[in-house]
Amino acid sequence: MSVPETPDTADRFVPLTTRTGWQAQLDRVIEPPDLAACPLTDSPVPLDDPRLVYHATMGTLQTPALKKAVAVARRLWLVGGPRSEGPLHLAVDGPGETGMTTVLRQIGRAYEKIVRERLPADPKRIPVVHINTPLAPGSKLDMSIPFAEFLGHKHTKDPESSQRSTDMTGPVCHVMKTRGTRLVLVDGIDRLDNCELKTAFDYFGYLAAECNVSFVYCGVGSQEIVNEARRGRRPGPSDGGAGGIPTLAVNPIPYSADDYELFHQVVKALDEGLCLHQHRPGDLLKLAAHLHRRTGGYMKPLSYLVCQAAQEAIETGIEAITEELLDGQLVGRFDDHPLKQW
Repeated sequence: MSVPETPDTADRFVPLTTRTGWQAQLDRVIEPPDLAACPLTDSPVPLDDPRLVYHATMGTLQTPALKKAVAVARRLWLVGGPRSEGPLHLAVDGPGETGMTTVLRQIGRAYEKIVRERLPADPKRIPVVHINTPLAPGSKLDMSIPFAEFLGHKHTKDPESSQRSTDMTGPVCHVMKTRGTRLVLVDGIDRLDNCELKTAFDYFGYLAAECNVSFVYCGVGSQEIVNEARRGRRPGPSDGGAGGIPTLAVNPIPYSADDYELFHQVVKALDEGLCLHQHRPGDLLKLAAHLHRRTGGYMKPLSYLVCQAAQEAIETGIEAITEELLDGQLVGRFDDHPLKQW
């Protein structure tokens, strides 16, 4: 059975939950532009300025969880052969905005890299499938749609018509079996309601057994959600979090006088990636304490804060990141502060 070709998408964002988008990010290389080729000018900076674009897409922050993700991918590869116990499944869990989705995708990227290195090249191979948990899954029809969309299958005769989608489980299983799929990434597992847990996890369990694939589930509270899924309910606060599925924890990175090395490593990597005329190595590291106060050690706001400050530094001609510039950005974590007027 052939996987339909995806139309040209050069002029629009292609989600990573499609095969085309996933492959594009696997092959993406982010290189800083040459500062000498971007001289200072009194003219307004255009939106397509190479340095503005670069700071909008700077490389992933290398956190301990991301480094652990590479090791997780290796373990999944090594245990991925036929076993009487069945495939191994994992959870990626932690508070929101810590970068869990990035960690989930890093597992998939590292796994694909292993496949490319270990197996003969095959353009038809689809080692990893990446989906978002569908909203309100009431049947296997609903559960099959995100898999079909990743693989490029049309699940209605005419997507713009009122015709009902069809269950794509058969075609999905066929492609996963014949194209070498061994890993499924499921993001947003915390969006499931209690009444949807059994439907969703019965479906995931069927695909895991039928196609011999490992699942990695991601979302706030995913460890407890997966552990309780077969009981058909979401765990409450008193249910505890012991036992069950192996879990990669993604937490905010601490910062104190006695515990600062990890956060310094992350900030140092950001510092080295900046492409500003007046930036000197180590300048951003001097602002580490302030960066932690602004972000709480959460990776998503930290990344946005530094990248957007760098863009403003270019647009204003300051060409360096200062504490004042950081405080002028809208992004950050302000949970304990009153609404700030801008």
